[in-house]
Amino acid sequence: MPYLLGVYVAANAVSDAAVVVDGLNCVMPKVDFLAGNHDLYSTLLSADGRHRVLCTMTGPLPQQANPEQKLTALLEGAAGSGRYGVVMLTGLPFMKLTGMDYEGIASGIRSKAPVAVVPALSFEGDWLDGYAKALDALVSVMPVRKVRKIRRSAVIAGYLFDRNERDHSANIAGLKSLLAAAGVELLAVLPGGLKFKDWERAQAAELVISLPYGRQAAARLAARTGARLLETGLPIGLKGTSAWLSAVRAAAGLKGPLPPPLAELERAAARELAPALAALAHRNIVFSGDPYLYSAVRGFALELNMRMPAAFISSFSRPLSAPGPVSKLLMFAPPSAEAVKALAALGRYDRPHLAVSDSLAITEGLSGGVPAVEFGFPSYAHHCLNDEPFMGYDGARALAGRMLNAVQSSSPTGEPEPGGR
Repeated sequence: MPYLLGVYVAANAVSDAAVVVDGLNCVMPKVDFLAGNHDLYSTLLSADGRHRVLCTMTGPLPQQANPEQKLTALLEGAAGSGRYGVVMLTGLPFMKLTGMDYEGIASGIRSKAPVAVVPALSFEGDWLDGYAKALDALVSVMPVRKVRKIRRSAVIAGYLFDRNERDHSANIAGLKSLLAAAGVELLAVLPGGLKFKDWERAQAAELVISLPYGRQAAARLAARTGARLLETGLPIGLKGTSAWLSAVRAAAGLKGPLPPPLAELERAAARELAPALAALAHRNIVFSGDPYLYSAVRGFALELNMRMPAAFISSFSRPLSAPGPVSKLLMFAPPSAEAVKALAALGRYDRPHLAVSDSLAITEGLSGGVPAVEFGFPSYAHHCLNDEPFMGYDGARALAGRMLNAVQSSSPTGEPEPGGR
């Protein structure tokens, strides 16, 4: 998935952000990956034409005498309109090659909303790079003022808020509650559907919890506000959640094991998961999705005594952090035909019983034709109109429940299919 799509995901996660793309209107169809398809509540597009994604309609030929003038006028109009809290600026590769000085143009805009320059790296990066660079650009223009730090408070930076549905709102509410029980006050999640002005809450935090989708932004935020920085993975699964909470407590200066209420929450979740283990244990998962979800979901699969022998990662090659050895079949951004062929070539012991997969992998045949849990970005056929977290102890129950239902849907009795293990 392209770099520019990641920039759009970031804009979608800030309710009053706009993106100005220097280029032709071929940039607009990419919004459809999000608006109304993956995110039912996206406001990137508007029925009255006041979209949050704008383009200059500038092309490589014929060359205009002063393309900077056209871009400046569009930026000034957007930043001064009062509709947006921040405007992001980026460009298509052919405009980058012309030597457009986006930093210089942005610095000359004096208006109500700041202009954040997202590097035009469509040739070099994928959607995760676009998302990370956009978050870093937003932090770079966030006003920083001297405020009193709130004792044992934190902000989460680098969260992948890919839609405004109740999977993510439930995640954020759940993490806030868990951190409170751990003795840490969560001031904000960036991005988390907030207006850009609300990002200023982060200035009072003593600790920046860096999630892998925005490491550079989190580091910049910590440096600008004087907060401590803690880099973590995703709090998914029982062990994953407890380890994450323990790391946050230690970084916040709290000693000792998790408080008894949190330990009881973990035990309660384990008790409620126990009846599902017989149906899930020893099943094989084929995973398709981003590399950070892969690491976290693989750890949870091990807790459930499941295997993940095959995985297709929806990005360029990146270092992976996962418990134990990585999957036997592991491909980054593979051509569909090659991935399907490799999956079919797995031996009988490694063939999948269940797919945990994004929509594109399912439609391209990377799920192997087995029951699927549609999960991650994009997700076109599964939406969350009610709370459906996938992080924290509540998220472990919800995700395991979805996996259980998918496995049992393949058999009327819920028993393993003929020939299965």
